[in-house]
Amino acid sequence: MRCLVTGGSGFIGRHVARRFHDDGHEVHVLDTRWTPDDPFPGSAIDVTARDELTALFASWRPDHVMHLAGVADARAVLADPVGAMDANVTGTAAVLAAAAAHDVSRVVIAGSCWVYNAMRVEAIDEDEPFLPTGAGHFYTTTMIAKELLARDFARLHGLSSTVLRYSPIYGPGMWPGLVVSAFLRAAAAGGPLTVFGDGSERRAFLHVHDLAEAFLLAAAPAAGNQVYNLEGPEVVTTLDLARRVSALFGDVPIEHREEPTRRGELAYSQRFVSTAKARRQLGWTPRIGLDEGLRMELESGRFPAPAGRDRGAEVRSR
Repeated sequence: MRCLVTGGSGFIGRHVARRFHDDGHEVHVLDTRWTPDDPFPGSAIDVTARDELTALFASWRPDHVMHLAGVADARAVLADPVGAMDANVTGTAAVLAAAAAHDVSRVVIAGSCWVYNAMRVEAIDEDEPFLPTGAGHFYTTTMIAKELLARDFARLHGLSSTVLRYSPIYGPGMWPGLVVSAFLRAAAAGGPLTVFGDGSERRAFLHVHDLAEAFLLAAAPAAGNQVYNLEGPEVVTTLDLARRVSALFGDVPIEHREEPTRRGELAYSQRFVSTAKARRQLGWTPRIGLDEGLRMELESGRFPAPAGRDRGAEVRSR
């Protein structure tokens, strides 16, 4: 299978490209940041550059497309909503149009758990409709638009697509703005770890290796024109995450502060998100727990403890 990975030079995209390569598929990366030093062959193309995009599809003829290109930082979206709409929505439309015109078998689209903010119920499955009032954040709006575009291209052009709505991701190569990375870097520097607000917001952190496996499984015939919720194996509060990281580095201090730029972000509250469909149809289940994932990051040597401070022997839940 020939697999094109848009955004394949980014944090998640690199892992997805590697997973397909390891499974024996031919991989090509499309990313504005791609260079010949990247581990896979590719093209330095913006997904909104329609002529270049179309030429690549016509020449390389991918069978499957893993579409991860776009703006993933919610605060960057808040700062530049027009640019984010262009990258996330127009870029997705351009990829879907090129795929439909060149007989691509499947486009797997990087969605987001943020769309749950636009749903009313507390127990969420993939059939729950979006509220017409939206969710109060530009990033969420772009993620909803990507899903609707996928449905439209399926109906109007017969293009098979799959949307993966996944919870916050962490793991090797994660970018500094992700909370797990921010906490590990702060702890490695001796602290403090900054928790915005009271830290009661809940997250189901998903390891990037488990997510890459889901992308591979989503290329299967059974996943055509489906949406899947993907959650990490454990729901924790941000404060609990901070405490676990602090314990790993010998109990570095934790501080709380308010951050007005974080308004409108994902709020799990007491919601339950069902991943039963992914387990049933794809055979997917997350295998790397949060404690194991944190230990893997420490063992990698990317976050060395400061001199004179001993790391905790193990992650302790408080």
